[in-house]
Order: sequence, then C-alpha cells, then structure tokens
Amino acid sequence: MIILFLGALFSSGIIFVLLLGHLLQLRLIKPYRPTGQFSVAVIVPCKGDGDPGFGENLLSIICQEYAGPAQFIFCVESSTDSALPVLNRLKRQFAQVEVCVAGLATTSGQKNLNIIKGMEQAGCADIFLFADADIQPHRTWLQEMVAPFAEPQVGAVTGCFRRVPALANFRLGNYLAGLFGAGIVTGMTSEVIAGLWGGSLAIRRSVVEQLGLRERLATEIVDDIAIMHALHQTQMVRRFVPSCTLKSYCDMSAPASIEWLVRQFQFSQIYFKKLYFFYYVFGLPYAFSILAAPLAFTYGLASGSELIIGATVSFWLSVALVGLLLYQSIPVNPASVSPHDSRYQLIPWLVVTPLAFVAGMLALLKTLVRVRRGILTMYWRSIEYKVDVKTGKVLEIIR
Repeated sequence: MIILFLGALFSSGIIFVLLLGHLLQLRLIKPYRPTGQFSVAVIVPCKGDGDPGFGENLLSIICQEYAGPAQFIFCVESSTDSALPVLNRLKRQFAQVEVCVAGLATTSGQKNLNIIKGMEQAGCADIFLFADADIQPHRTWLQEMVAPFAEPQVGAVTGCFRRVPALANFRLGNYLAGLFGAGIVTGMTSEVIAGLWGGSLAIRRSVVEQLGLRERLATEIVDDIAIMHALHQTQMVRRFVPSCTLKSYCDMSAPASIEWLVRQFQFSQIYFKKLYFFYYVFGLPYAFSILAAPLAFTYGLASGSELIIGATVSFWLSVALVGLLLYQSIPVNPASVSPHDSRYQLIPWLVVTPLAFVAGMLALLKTLVRVRRGILTMYWRSIEYKVDVKTGKVLEIIR
C-alpha cells in the first residue's frame, strides 16, 4: 500500500513538472506584431442555436479589428437547422458575412463537411481560420491569430479555450468541464505534442493544398486532430497564441462533460495511439490511488500506522496542489473578460479535482467498450458515427 502511494506521489511530481513547464512557457512566448497582409476566410461550422450566448458569440467573431480583407462564412448542415435564421439575419446586417448550407455528411464528420464547403466558398483567401460557434473572441483575436504567419515557415496557428460557467451557482458538470479543459490547455505549450484546437485554428491555404487536407477531411471523423496528425507527419511548424485562449460559456451536466472527454480520448485512440496508451499507464493507477486513499487513511487510523496516514495525507495534498496549478494554468486575456462573467471558485475547484481524475478514468474505460472488431462508435452533436479505429475513416453515420 505504501508503495502504491509513493508511486502516486511520483506521478503527482511528474504532473507538477509538466504544469510548471507549461506556466514557464506561457511567460516565454512573445506576442507578434499585428499584420494585415493576408486575406482571411473565417469559417464557422454551426449546428443549432443552443450554445450558451450563441448570438453574442457570432457577433464577437464578426466584429474584428483587422486591417486586411476578411470574410466570415457560417456553415450549417441543412436548411432546417435552427441556427439558420440567426445566420441570415447577420448576413443582412454585415456585408462580409456569408452563409453556406453544406448538406448532410455521408463519408466524414459533419463538422468536416461544413469546413470543406466553407473553404470551397471562400475563394482565394490566403488563410483559413476555423472557429467554433461556442467561442466568444475579443476584438483583436483575428489579427493575433494571423500575425505568426509573418514567419514563412509557420504553417498553422492555434488558440485554445477556457471554460466560463454560464451560471454562478455550483454545477458539478461545469467544474468537471473546466478541469478537463484546463488539462487540454496545458498541452498546447508543448512543442512535443504540438497540439491544435479546432475552435480557433488558422492554416495557410497553401498548406491545405500541399497536404491534401480537403481530401483527408472528406473521409475522416474530426478536423483539428486529423490536421494535427498531418502536420506531425510532415514536421510542419505550428504556433500557439496564448492571448487567443478564448472564453467559451459552459452549462454542462456531469454526464455531458464526461461524454465530451470520452470523445477527446477517442481522437487519441485513433490518431495518437502512444499517447492513448500513456493515459492508461499513467492515468489509471493515479485515479485508483485517489479512490483508495480514503480507505487507506481509515485503515491507518484503525491500525495506528503513522506511515500510512502520512502517505495518504501527503498524496491528497499533492492532488490539491495539482488542482491549484491547473486553476492557474489557463491564460486569461484581459480583453476577453466581461464584468458579468461568472468564475470558477477555488475551493469547489480543488474539491472537484480528485473527482475529475476519477471521471477521467471512467471516460477512458468507456473508450474500450465502444470498439468492436476495429470499429469505434462515437457520439457527437446528436449523431452516431462508426469509425475505423486504425485510420479515422468514417464508415457509417446514424442520425
């Protein structure tokens, strides 16, 4: 038992090093000079109008301070999509806004088809900037995302997201989503992982053509991870812009938050199998230690073992410290802060931290039972996908 908790403390130490490295990298990343030299097509796949702050999100995407030419293309799957009236109203209001009805996907993720049709409609833009409809960017977001392309070797630029609770009241799902999101953010500064986030992802048109990304997206389940995989294969340079860690209002139940994490793990299961294996080797023992700690502490009290009591208390303190570092790890651009925004409170955040690791273990185990004979089942935006677990190719779509 002591060996178990010593191992868990060692795991906490590894997490400390990773989080501290992330915080150091955030301080070292320098901002780029604004530029208006590129024409940009901002492509926003939409499905329904149910995202918190949907209308305000879209206005924030459109109302940008960018010196160069920019067009904004909002894509839906069908003419019956509930987002369409909102989009048509924006099209009448802003000359630079276009609306695209992509049709129903049959060979790829629906988001991928929306993006492909958006690129086809974009004409000859230098840069494609993909954005999710649940983000609410600040006014200089577009110029900050485009600025790194002044370096000719940069092929792609990514931002990330930070959850903002839609309600001030405590909701377990919102805190789980916040902690899961914080874990994603900490991987963005790593040049080894070189992650991309499809909610704010810019890429040169020339790179899309060079890597055949349209053709790849036309048959695969996801946009950002497939692009990330292609960049890794060609060792293409990407940049992370911390100031473009955009707020995304969150109102999620605990099951919905866990299902979101299941999908993130499934992307690794398909595209980054070594990383997926690492989650098991590292994550499962850590989560098991969290579950075992109360029993071990009780046993230590009953047996009078100061060593067991000390080991379990030290482990719980290390988990709390991990939660604190995660709390501090999310870059916040003052330009994206609104007075009415709710905040995650530190004490509930720390209390939920061990639950988040256990929920992560549950999400990881769920990915195993969703693979049968090499076919992975994924649920995304009320659509069920059957996917080849080796390649990410979409085999069947059930609506």
